[in-house]
Amino acid sequence: MRFFVSNAEKSLQFHGSGNVLSKNGFRYKKNTFSFYVLILVKEGTLYIAQNGIRHEIRKNQYIILNANEEQFGYRVSTGKLSYDWVYFSFTDPVIIHKNSKFIHEYIKKRTTDSNNSVYLVPERGEISISQRVPLLFNQLLDLATQEEIYSRRIIDYSVSLLMMELSQEFIEQKYKVRKNISPNLERTMEWIKANYNKELTIKEIADEMGYNANYLSTIFKKSTGMTIVQYINITRINVAKSMIINYGSSVKEVAYACGFVDDKYFMKVFKKLEGMTPSQYKKAFSKKKLNNGLTKVSL
Repeated sequence: MRFFVSNAEKSLQFHGSGNVLSKNGFRYKKNTFSFYVLILVKEGTLYIAQNGIRHEIRKNQYIILNANEEQFGYRVSTGKLSYDWVYFSFTDPVIIHKNSKFIHEYIKKRTTDSNNSVYLVPERGEISISQRVPLLFNQLLDLATQEEIYSRRIIDYSVSLLMMELSQEFIEQKYKVRKNISPNLERTMEWIKANYNKELTIKEIADEMGYNANYLSTIFKKSTGMTIVQYINITRINVAKSMIINYGSSVKEVAYACGFVDDKYFMKVFKKLEGMTPSQYKKAFSKKKLNNGLTKVSL
């Protein structure tokens, strides 16, 4: 596994973006780009090789294609395949590390520095259940299709934010670098993320984790600044936002799929957290266009 590290004091440069949707028989074309490519698979499996290594990128997984390096599809994807892509370049030089132990030590040192500002992402990875990455990707795709924005630099900053979020998720997922959060509380939060679609009670969660319910509630609020119920709702709404944008599900379908037993309560929670209804949220991201291939967006 390779890791890309670069200074984040300057924004990335956006060169193009889009979405590939294939019903069956897709193979990635052989290419060598002078810039980097980020691909996030939304459905199906993408078979792609680079640097002599073959990768199977599945739903909710991503890959970063290295600049000036040949990439090609080594196998045809069967069934439906959908993925988002963006071309970008780093402003400052990129250091490519292959030693994960070095990366771990590097992260530990950098997180003690309040001025820490780097892009640090693995060559491939999996996004968190929070679904922040797909939401930022959709925002980027939407901005790229808008003809009237006051500055094209907005899109540069949008892809920069996307890459920073990937960096943050990588650090949190793999190295559990989160201030004031104990390993046991991390385990509790991960369990909630894995079971968000079920009916959850504080007592059930506490029993699963081996805690007294009142004690767990107290340390959770003290460590995270939110109650367990708030965290459950935030987790559910983050997943709901992705379903609304990517799958066009109805309000009831989304509500029940995300663990809400009442769609009216779901809409109430959604509006409280997002400041708009699910329908308004869907409309805000309705401008995204689909491309049937890797077509560069000219800016």
